[in-house]
Amino acid sequence: MRRKGDGVRLAGGLLIALAAGASGADYWVLLAVVLATVLAVAAEALLPPAGDTRPDRIAGSVSRLGLVLVFAATFGEYLFPAAPGAAAAVFTVVVTVADLAGVRLGDYAARWITGLLLAAAASLIAICVGIPPLAQFIAPDPPSVPGLGFAVLVLLPFLLPRRPGAGRAAAVGAVTVAITAVALYQLGPIRLGLSATSFRELLAAADAVSLLPVLTVVAAVATVPVAVDAFTDGRERLSPERPKATLACGLIVAVAAAFAGPVVALGLAGVGTLAELVLRVRARRYRSRRA
Repeated sequence: MRRKGDGVRLAGGLLIALAAGASGADYWVLLAVVLATVLAVAAEALLPPAGDTRPDRIAGSVSRLGLVLVFAATFGEYLFPAAPGAAAAVFTVVVTVADLAGVRLGDYAARWITGLLLAAAASLIAICVGIPPLAQFIAPDPPSVPGLGFAVLVLLPFLLPRRPGAGRAAAVGAVTVAITAVALYQLGPIRLGLSATSFRELLAAADAVSLLPVLTVVAAVATVPVAVDAFTDGRERLSPERPKATLACGLIVAVAAAFAGPVVALGLAGVGTLAELVLRVRARRYRSRRA
């Protein structure tokens, strides 16, 4: 399967992942982004693609269905803050129906959505740089190893490109570094990590409250299309059969979305992604021995 929408997936993930990373790593979340980018670039440059063994398929499915949970949580938190769990569950039901109907994120749509989201990211960066920050810089304490590790874990799934290529990983990482830097500049790590919807706080701090409706639209555009793609990819890794596999995966993800918060969703996606990397390292060593 061709994997599409790196920019869309990054936008949908960062809306929540950056807040979770900042809550654990403080200012060092910027270092976490750099470390995750280096890891992603190295993986794309040195490791073979994910294999087709049963462990590979299970790890890949967990990673992608975990991403669906993240996008569902993002959708619920930003669009329906009064009942995010219920909204996330409904979101996954819609994604399941879309998979049953054969809806896919095409290349043309992915390029247009990515372009719109990159324009939104550029506007956000310009606004945050142009407005003096409210947050006062406080020298950070030495990094907490668990906090730094958690930040890398939750950010990594959005920095590994779905289409292979070290250059793509580096480009995605560069955008993430820029967004992280301006978010820390405007809010500081405490306010950035205080809420799952801290990008609302970011616009408020940058004196751009009028753009909050735009942020809501961005949250919807950055989650719905790529969630369908991730769900289909995760379901096909478990079983190509439809509708049986679709309904089973949809039920599991919908129940999880109703009760699991953003941190659990991010952790699940991160663990699945890390497992995929470990299996790719094992495959490289196996090929090296045979050579």
